[in-house]
Amino acid sequence: MLPSVPKSFGRLSEAYLSAFLALQGKSNPLALPSRQSYVVILIDGLGISNIKSAGAHASFLNSQISNSKSLFSGFPTTTATSLASFATGTGAGGHAFLGYRVFDRANSRVINLLNDLGEDLPPSTYQNLETISEQAQRAGLSVLTVGPAAYANSGFTRATMPAAKYLTSQSIEERFEVAKAQLAIPGTLIYLYVPELDQIAHRLGVGSWKWLEAVELLDSVSAKFLHSLPRGAGAILTADHGVIDVPVSSHVYLDGLSSMKDLVIIGGDPRVGYLYFEPGVDIVSKIESLQEDLAGLVDVFTVNDLVEAGWLMPLSETAWNLAPDLVLLPRGNRVVYHRNFASAKALEMVGQHGGLTKAEWEVPCIVF
Repeated sequence: MLPSVPKSFGRLSEAYLSAFLALQGKSNPLALPSRQSYVVILIDGLGISNIKSAGAHASFLNSQISNSKSLFSGFPTTTATSLASFATGTGAGGHAFLGYRVFDRANSRVINLLNDLGEDLPPSTYQNLETISEQAQRAGLSVLTVGPAAYANSGFTRATMPAAKYLTSQSIEERFEVAKAQLAIPGTLIYLYVPELDQIAHRLGVGSWKWLEAVELLDSVSAKFLHSLPRGAGAILTADHGVIDVPVSSHVYLDGLSSMKDLVIIGGDPRVGYLYFEPGVDIVSKIESLQEDLAGLVDVFTVNDLVEAGWLMPLSETAWNLAPDLVLLPRGNRVVYHRNFASAKALEMVGQHGGLTKAEWEVPCIVF
């Protein structure tokens, strides 16, 4: 049985939208105050649970979350989906970025939505909603993205921030300095992206010294930045999802199961497996066989189950083309892999996200 969707929290999909509306002096979902300029800082992979567990390494952030709202990141708790929701102001299903890895039935092609969009896979094919950046540009605002150079011309950036001018800065410190200079200009809306913590977490885990060093740096830089905003500027610090560490002993392997014999591809994330089967498969029988094979380890749901429970919005036609036949949700801190489809690097990941736990979906909303 699916858990209840959190009702008393704001939504990550409201953060960038609220900053855009507040810049115009309009009411907004997060009740942000009117400001002359706004920056929305998004830390990849920094949930409320991660901030708390970092303790003294994140003393400033811990002091702030005690008096701040939390946000529901949306589901699945993965970067491609969360940032598409952030950029469009709507949840998964309303937009078609349903997960990290999906299968395009119309073209019989597996797509990594973060990395594969480009000339032969036009972003507009998969993200056809008007973005908040486009609305802000039309309203006469200066719309900027500040992030690493690697993402400046990516298909994902074009899908989510098509109207934003991209300012490249390699280090975390430099990105905050660039944003601070631009915030002095009235009518500026900035999205500042920090991917480093998530990258370290995947390799080494959120319990590693390298991750704690990175969060300590972020804590110091963000404290200095938020306490020295230009007059009339506003700021929000949030995240796209939290991260949990998963040991190899909690891996569930699908290869070899009789219920997998007609599998075409597995997508999603290890914390939320998307199963795509050969055409004509009997879904009811497939659910029964999977439940028997995975009893006590993994729960099996349809996309309609997730829509009816409120975890996904009703799917658009574009979203249905990418939707899986079935969704696997590992219990506890488990992950699912099919080793015929998983790289050696993926199998070595420590930090994981994508699932329904509060540690994965509760993210900060620190407002200055």
